[in-house]
Amino acid sequence: MWSELNMVPQSRTQVDEPRVLVIEDEVLIRIAIAEHLRAAGLSVIETVNADEAWSYLKSGGQVDLIFSDIAMPGTMDGLALAKRVKEKFPEIPIVLTSGNAQYALDNLIARFLPKPYSFDDAVKFVLATLELDQFNTP
Repeated sequence: MWSELNMVPQSRTQVDEPRVLVIEDEVLIRIAIAEHLRAAGLSVIETVNADEAWSYLKSGGQVDLIFSDIAMPGTMDGLALAKRVKEKFPEIPIVLTSGNAQYALDNLIARFLPKPYSFDDAVKFVLATLELDQFNTP
């Protein structure tokens, strides 16, 4: 389930760059967005669904931002995860993505990036959310 390379919780002293937890069940999209975020100088933790992401966070995994698809398999979707995160970790900003624009209208707990998005625009959106507009944009 968890790749030791991508899912090992790290203390803040071990990682200098901001940490983004990417949650996406479509493997090609997850790999592509993760690589673009890494190219911008961000540290990326990848999970395939909200259940894995929640387990990572509950185990002490540290993140500076969550970037999650809404629709995915598992016991909860990205919206349910965002609600849990806001209750337990309210300081973590969340970016949710979906091809369903209705989520943008109903969602007040996270920023919304509609699909399809360009990976460069997604990186800029993440950097702006982290207030790092001038970081290592590709």
